[in-house]
Amino acid sequence: MNNEDNFYVGYGPLPDKDRRFLLKTVPAGLLGLAATGAILGGLAASAGGGRWETGTPVTLKGRMGFHPYPVLWVNGIGHVIAGFGKQSADSYCRPFEGQAVEITGIKITRNQCFMLGVADGDIAPINTIMPPLPKAVFKKNISVAGEVLDAQCFMGIMNPGYGRSHRGCAAQCIRGGQPVFFMMGFRGKDKAGIAHTCGGNGFLLANSDGGKINAEILGHIAVPVIIEARLKQIGNLYQLTYKDDSLGRL
Repeated sequence: MNNEDNFYVGYGPLPDKDRRFLLKTVPAGLLGLAATGAILGGLAASAGGGRWETGTPVTLKGRMGFHPYPVLWVNGIGHVIAGFGKQSADSYCRPFEGQAVEITGIKITRNQCFMLGVADGDIAPINTIMPPLPKAVFKKNISVAGEVLDAQCFMGIMNPGYGRSHRGCAAQCIRGGQPVFFMMGFRGKDKAGIAHTCGGNGFLLANSDGGKINAEILGHIAVPVIIEARLKQIGNLYQLTYKDDSLGRL
């Protein structure tokens, strides 16, 4: 060979030519990967601002209602109640329906409001005068696109708590009776200008009689759908009631 410096031997020192090449290309490649990751991360949909405040339980006093999921009404503000894990809180909230109660739970916070994660045994009746439960007020018939979600994960227990990556988890929560939300505008993009529950979090979803929906909606979870429904307002909460044949995939 005319230039032995450029002949690579595994047990010998790195040739100067190869060293110069690597010193230029390796840092450039790492910078390129970092820039690509930053760009792709910026383009990804936001997981949202949900928080599950496990370290700070709160105790609230209010009146228990069902719309059709358990809701604690505190000074006119409704806080939807979820059970712990994948099971609803209905069985231990129902005996207190309409009563003034004291509840200790974990806040699941998103935007301007929060849900409560409540365990069995954390609810007690109290002898306190509370405002009556708000009445549902019909607003209008609407037809909107969006996504069916389990409320607790979307509000903050999971990030992200929507989309196909979350579909299996959402199905288990909804099958277990947890509250169901309809988020208008796929991935939270509101294109219809209609008020949402809790300043943009979604609608409580109910059947045409205002009752719970769970197993019958599993095939429509976490995919783009369109719904024709009656929009009702209950205090600060909004509810959609619909018939089975008025919900379909986009």
